[in-house]
Amino acid sequence: MKTFMAAVAALVCVPVMAAAQDAPETIDKGVDGVRVEARLGWETPTVTDGSGDIYKIGQAVSFGGEVGFDAQVGNSITLGAYANYDVSNVEICEGGDCIGVKGNFSAGARLGFIVSPRTVVYIKGGYNSITMKAQSGSFSGEESKGGVGGALGVEFGVSKNVYAFFEGNYADFGELGYGINLQRRHVAGGIGVRF
Repeated sequence: MKTFMAAVAALVCVPVMAAAQDAPETIDKGVDGVRVEARLGWETPTVTDGSGDIYKIGQAVSFGGEVGFDAQVGNSITLGAYANYDVSNVEICEGGDCIGVKGNFSAGARLGFIVSPRTVVYIKGGYNSITMKAQSGSFSGEESKGGVGGALGVEFGVSKNVYAFFEGNYADFGELGYGINLQRRHVAGGIGVRF
């Protein structure tokens, strides 16, 4: 009887174990969960006028961080949300008048496409806000302007919980006045950790 039970157990366990090995990998890919990123980038805020000409306000290194959450949907898609903030020293001066960027905030949704167990190509879209600073002689001030923006990027798993990424961003803040429109072009890379 013991031999018969052992044989039944073996016949039941082997297919179950084989099915478990053959099942597609889903959650344990290191591509979902709460995440925190350190970001380093290069930004170029620009303005355009009615003629279509583009003028750079300046360009400089940016640094900041991002927090987000991604949930894996099926075997090939992630859906999530994000919020980030970057600062830089972008500034352009003429005579005693200067204009520059104090900081950039963005938040929105993120859609990812899992192209390998630890690689995700993603797109972002949402709200962006830029805070501009200006100085003329002894007078100074700042103003924030909201708009829409998006990003396209790729994330590479370094380990189960650590990843590196690179992305390109674009934001349009609409008209500042007098027919002048403000945009921000930005590339960034860095390291993230998932929990």
